[in-house]
Amino acid sequence: MTELDQLLQQTYKSQGEQSFVNKFYAAFFRTELFLPTRKEAISAEEPFSPLFTEYKQQHFMLVFDTLERLTAWAGEHVNEMHYVNIKGIDLLKGIGLNVFLGLNFGSEHYKEFAPDEIQRLKTVISKLTPSNHSQ
Repeated sequence: MTELDQLLQQTYKSQGEQSFVNKFYAAFFRTELFLPTRKEAISAEEPFSPLFTEYKQQHFMLVFDTLERLTAWAGEHVNEMHYVNIKGIDLLKGIGLNVFLGLNFGSEHYKEFAPDEIQRLKTVISKLTPSNHSQ
């Protein structure tokens, strides 16, 4: 069980008590994640292109907190893709506004991030990180 698994489990047991939610998000921000991508880049400006899956009639960008979980999800298709390592905070900074995010899809400790939740987290991140406009 990973740190994110443990914190997610504690958050659910607490019925969403804010201190547990905050601990989960803080851990997610600093965790090195594995993002499945296409083998070929779409353009020089976009060095990688995340893979999406359809689930519950929504398109989800998937991310995993261990390489083992990513390869278990990919199964026999693992050689048809690449992946990038990205910290949770950097993933959230770069994610689009209408994207659903799935953490550890297919595992016991799966977590969905809806677009409104991602937007709230982007707001939190913008308050936590210094602005580059002063340079």
